[in-house]
Amino acid sequence: MKPSNHETTGMTGTTETTIGRRRALGLLAAAAAACLAAGCGTLASEPAPDGYYRVQSGDTLYSVAQRHKRSVRDLTRWNQLPNADRIEVGQLLRIRPPAGAAASAGGAGAGNGPVAVRDTPRVDSSPPARAPATAIRLQWPAEGRVKAGFGPPASKGLSIDTPPGSAVRAAAAGKAIHVGNLRGYGMLVIVKHDDNWLTVYGNLDKPSVSEGAQVSGGQEVGRMGKSDSELHFEVRNNGKPVDPAGLLPARG
Repeated sequence: MKPSNHETTGMTGTTETTIGRRRALGLLAAAAAACLAAGCGTLASEPAPDGYYRVQSGDTLYSVAQRHKRSVRDLTRWNQLPNADRIEVGQLLRIRPPAGAAASAGGAGAGNGPVAVRDTPRVDSSPPARAPATAIRLQWPAEGRVKAGFGPPASKGLSIDTPPGSAVRAAAAGKAIHVGNLRGYGMLVIVKHDDNWLTVYGNLDKPSVSEGAQVSGGQEVGRMGKSDSELHFEVRNNGKPVDPAGLLPARG
């Protein structure tokens, strides 16, 4: 018995739906495999697969390389990291060479070359440093009262209760070296002022500068949201958090 046009259409639709689902599942599996190979960040609580290491708070790429007797250059190459200074808590790092790749001779001390590994706000958990005698001059990044002061390890900066939608301004002139979302910081802008000093502006609703842009002191770097208006502001000297209150002018 020949199926009716309606039945044929129904079967065709079912077949197309099944093929579509299989194709979507295949794409998701491929994306997951690619993410694993590239060391994409996932939940920090999940165990790392064999041959991988999951980044923990306080890790740097150098410390991971030392722990697993690898070189920074190898880990950077195997994980296709655009910047050896930036690894995130929960990120998967390949610690064994992929097929066809070889490790540099000499372990963690070899092959580092010019790669610079510094502590960054992404995974830093070191004890805070006090501001040195010769310190940077800063201005307040936003209006509002300080809701929570400096008190590591829970608070590595100031929480400023800003008016909804208000502007956030660079505390000093410098260069925006990071613009984007970061776990624990929300939308984040980091401004590098010189070889020693960074300021960090977290929990923004949206940035007002692009990564790599030069900014002047007082220039708008972001905007706060209408509902969540608590700015997280950090100051770092050589990668270590210092109390911003000692570097900001007194408020009347």
